[in-house]
Amino acid sequence: MSEKAAQFISLAFLFIVGLGLGASTTLDDFKKAFKTPRAVAIGFLSQYLFMPMAAFLLALAFQLRKEIVIGAVLIGCSPGGSTSNLYTYWSKGDVALSITMSFMSTIAAFVMMPFWIWLLVENALDSEAKVDWFRLIFSLLMIIIPTVLGLTIRRYNTERKIGNKFVWEWVEILTSILGVLFLIVALVISLLAYWNYIYDAGYQVWIMCIILQPLGCAFGYFFSKIFGMSSQHMLTISLETGVQNFVLTIAVVQLSFQSDKDTMEYASIVPMCYGFLYLFWSPVIILLFRYKSKGLKETGKDIQNNVDCEKNIKSPISDEGRKRDET
Repeated sequence: MSEKAAQFISLAFLFIVGLGLGASTTLDDFKKAFKTPRAVAIGFLSQYLFMPMAAFLLALAFQLRKEIVIGAVLIGCSPGGSTSNLYTYWSKGDVALSITMSFMSTIAAFVMMPFWIWLLVENALDSEAKVDWFRLIFSLLMIIIPTVLGLTIRRYNTERKIGNKFVWEWVEILTSILGVLFLIVALVISLLAYWNYIYDAGYQVWIMCIILQPLGCAFGYFFSKIFGMSSQHMLTISLETGVQNFVLTIAVVQLSFQSDKDTMEYASIVPMCYGFLYLFWSPVIILLFRYKSKGLKETGKDIQNNVDCEKNIKSPISDEGRKRDET
């Protein structure tokens, strides 16, 4: 019963997250983010190249059983969680870039997750687990379709209001509240359903999960620093890299391996441990960035250098942009 409840809650969470993500995204966000395309590209590579390989190699280094490695690969190639946008806001990062990267990684998951499963699980790992590709695609559609729906609502809801708020504003508010509630409920129910498997997995799984999120954040931060990104972009890319949508991973596992109960339950271990530790690591990382931002306040020159490295031209930053960056 708890397994069915976990599946239902996970799917409901995916729909809510997708709808909220789409409703919070505008064309202006894309335009602003793509003024520095290098930042978008660095974030995408960090999330969909480094994270899957890091999760896979860590799982192999700790000699985890193949079924558990499957869950590690899936958490590594999951798109960024919608909470990364909120974390970026709290950390004084570039919210427009964060929203754009979350939207792009969510859409890209439709291709990238099946690709990494095929490459690392079926080939590199040589796993005999049977992946239900139809259910895998279905679980990904459960977040992509509402994302597009939310984007459409935001795009065309320019007049109708309910209680002095646009429809898309109510969608944002409701999905934010429900998203947090469903995230906690999904994690608790999943932990209760699979606690025996988590307990039997051993301390190696917990150590791997302790390492994964801060490792992803650190890579995103320093990788973007190598390419001369501004400190604001560095912390944004860092959060988008390390904050994974673990509830999506749980849903994908539960739907894709229903015919193989052992694989489904062992593959759920890493996403659930990651999710549990996510509640600890995320506040720590946010506080670290907020502390760092006090000593690294963005200047117009810093932002201008970042734009120049993209366009290779000199262009003065607008007063509006300078004021926004200083707030």
